[in-house]
Amino acid sequence: MTMVPAGVLWRAPATQLFTKEMLLMNTTMVSLAGLALLGLGGCASVQIPADQLERSEASIRGAEELGAEGVPAAKLHLQLAKDQTDSAKKMAANHDQRAVLVLARAESDGELALVLAREAAVHQSALQATEDLKAVHARGTP
Repeated sequence: MTMVPAGVLWRAPATQLFTKEMLLMNTTMVSLAGLALLGLGGCASVQIPADQLERSEASIRGAEELGAEGVPAAKLHLQLAKDQTDSAKKMAANHDQRAVLVLARAESDGELALVLAREAAVHQSALQATEDLKAVHARGTP
């Protein structure tokens, strides 16, 4: 029985040298295994996280409720969010891995539309407060 030095699991005898054919066969087998794994991964359906879809739709509803349709910049991002949400759903149905990323972009656009609509409402409120203050000053303080 031959003793194997510590730390060496297996050592090929000097008579067993790797040939070009063996190397090519190993490379081919690894390549085929990789393609098989990619093929299986490509066939897997894409599941959009329900919470991400809910957040995206909630930001769209919130923006609509705050009047994003009346604010040009908010209206643009609101429409983008709606379109991207629809696209993400279609992409997921077609097993496209990018659906999750498109939905994340839709959520961001929906939130931006919401913030722009809120900013417009706050700005309008500030303008009204300024007008009210001017009216009070014009009447004079008793």
